[in-house]
Amino acid sequence: MNPYHEANRRRWEAVAEEWQKRIENLWRKAYEDPRTVFNEIELKYLGDVRGKSVAVLGSGDNLAVFAFAGMGAKVTSADISQNQLEIAAERAKELNATIEFVRADVTKLPLKDGSFDIVYTGGHVAVWVSDLKAYYREACRILRPGGLFLVNEYHPFRRVWAEKNHFELEFNYFDRGPHIYDVETPEGKLPGYEFHWTVEDYLTSSPP
Repeated sequence: MNPYHEANRRRWEAVAEEWQKRIENLWRKAYEDPRTVFNEIELKYLGDVRGKSVAVLGSGDNLAVFAFAGMGAKVTSADISQNQLEIAAERAKELNATIEFVRADVTKLPLKDGSFDIVYTGGHVAVWVSDLKAYYREACRILRPGGLFLVNEYHPFRRVWAEKNHFELEFNYFDRGPHIYDVETPEGKLPGYEFHWTVEDYLTSSPP
């Protein structure tokens, strides 16, 4: 088992309930209007997803999952945190949405080869993953020939700054980590590990 991913899993299990409270007013909106989740460029590439099989990797708050379900896709939500998935599953029942929830490390997915028309990952996922090539290799493995692998990640330049009220560098842009952060949780302080990938990493990590 990957020790970094296991530590991050424990962190997310511990804070899942608190984190999900932050989006209490957003998940229904995501189901009703995908524009609350996806930007115009994403929607352009996605097109009409009705009836298509979609996997959302590192689904986290599951807003993208609900947006895809509302658009008529057949959605599979994969995340390392069982607690995050269970909360999302209860919300899916309220929406009467049929969604498959799978607890999995994104670098080793229990999903069949070539089983999805679209694989989506976005927002804030790669920062928790210690092996970007393995992650994207798995994403492409489960994608059907001619399918769409859509990645939307924050620009890594945002991660070089210290969290203060003025611009102060904390990391070198090429310092990929792991960077460790202790987080207060209901279980006490738990470590989380982040990996600061560069733009080049994102562009070269997908299989040809």
